Amino acid sequence: MAYKVLDTSQWLRAEHFKFYQGFTHPWYNICSNIDVTELYDYCKQHGHRFFHAYLYLTQQALNQCEPMAYRIVEEEVRIYSPMCVSVALLANDDTVRFCELPYVSIFKEFTQSATETEERIKNSSFIVEQFIGKEIRQDTIHMTVLPWIDFTSMTHARDTKRPDSIPKMALGKLTQNGDRRRMPFSIEVHHGVMDGLHVGQFINTLQVLFNQPSLLDLNN
Repeated sequence: MAYKVLDTSQWLRAEHFKFYQGFTHPWYNICSNIDVTELYDYCKQHGHRFFHAYLYLTQQALNQCEPMAYRIVEEEVRIYSPMCVSVALLANDDTVRFCELPYVSIFKEFTQSATETEERIKNSSFIVEQFIGKEIRQDTIHMTVLPWIDFTSMTHARDTKRPDSIPKMALGKLTQNGDRRRMPFSIEVHHGVMDGLHVGQFINTLQVLFNQPSLLDLNN
């Protein structure tokens, strides 16, 4: 995992960082809606898997918004690059598996890799011991998809006894109103490393990418 250490002595948010470090619950959640009309229609027209398309573009947005790469590790703020996505999947037995999708810059290669990884993860058993004592991967975000729920609020399970500054995201049920399609979007972040301004910038970047689905076939 490649990273550089942020020089907090030159960071405008250094005092804010120290302030929120004293909180027992320093995370906050924002729920919004993402318009997926162009992306959904483009995927249908070109035979792309919609699920892979929005995961890929989320990955691209993460790598365009530096605060999303900030992680608090061992009392320092690290900036990881490149950023990837870890997504929760349902296996055939309707239980959850965690699937890490490495960063891939080209969508065709990303979707091939994601398909292979999903198949392997879904066919593996969920064993608690696999996670005990394992170092938490920091160059990622944790994503879940709830295609059954048009949610308006969202929280995530966390171990508050362990340091955790990894953003948690969720996308919900695809709904249609007239000729527009949208999905609820939730993002939960550590207030020590970013404010609402930065979350808003990320959501705006994500929306801009979703509105330009031809990016999926750029360089393919």
